[in-house]
Amino acid sequence: MALAVPFSRFSGRFRLCDHRFKYLSDNEKESSGELKRLLRYFKSGFGQFNYLDLERFENDVDRGLYFDSSIPYRSGLGSSGALTAAIYSRYAHHSHTTNYAEIRIHLAAIEACFHGSSSGIDPLTSFLKRPVLIGNGNQMISTPDLSRFFDNYTLFLFNTNEKGNTGELVNHFLDKYKNPIYKDKIDCEYLPLIAQTIGSIVEGDFKLFESLMKKYSMFQLSNFDILISVAMKKHFEYGIKTGDFHLKLCGSGGGGYLLALARNFSKAENYLIMNQLDYLLINIAEIG
Repeated sequence: MALAVPFSRFSGRFRLCDHRFKYLSDNEKESSGELKRLLRYFKSGFGQFNYLDLERFENDVDRGLYFDSSIPYRSGLGSSGALTAAIYSRYAHHSHTTNYAEIRIHLAAIEACFHGSSSGIDPLTSFLKRPVLIGNGNQMISTPDLSRFFDNYTLFLFNTNEKGNTGELVNHFLDKYKNPIYKDKIDCEYLPLIAQTIGSIVEGDFKLFESLMKKYSMFQLSNFDILISVAMKKHFEYGIKTGDFHLKLCGSGGGGYLLALARNFSKAENYLIMNQLDYLLINIAEIG
């Protein structure tokens, strides 16, 4: 199972910049280069991307297309997912279809350019601009109402001030997953724990959620050590020990942001302030 939510404080949009008349900033140059790389990726797909208007996309890239985004890059907050959703929204022949399973497959194929592998969940969430719940078997069940959860919990995003490399970290995980012992731990322990935790959120069983989230945080700390820096491990450990909050990785980890879920707002915020952590407070108005 998977549960993802859009976060409206960060966003992006396409812009055209005719570089014959305007000096390109470093960010604009980087974005323009990424889109050129993406165009080459599309062209090598041998018809795989026939659901996109590649001629229009190429014309726009040649005219100076770039993605003007406020989403921090390599932060675990879905920058590639938002770009993927924007490409699909602008260039897909049938972007208004309600066949979400098909849209997700298309989005995953586009985002794979950035990471080598994609579930399609992040870009689908950005595309729909609503929370998305994926059930067991990868069937999309619903766009759930999370208002009860936000009545009981506060969410913080705090910045590790480090950059992650999603592609490398995804490949690292896939390599480890080839080990039968590690695979069994993921399949038989971690994935059921994810499903139970998401179920407790949707059902509003917050006593159960509290105990599951502690186990969830402990599992990530123990089994995804390469994804959590030494400086951040003490914060994971403090949350597990005190229960004032629980941490989880965002995206592939390795840097970027961590998500803190807290039932006691003041204790969690005091800890973040005392440790001089750069954080953002998320409220329900910013979710979809």
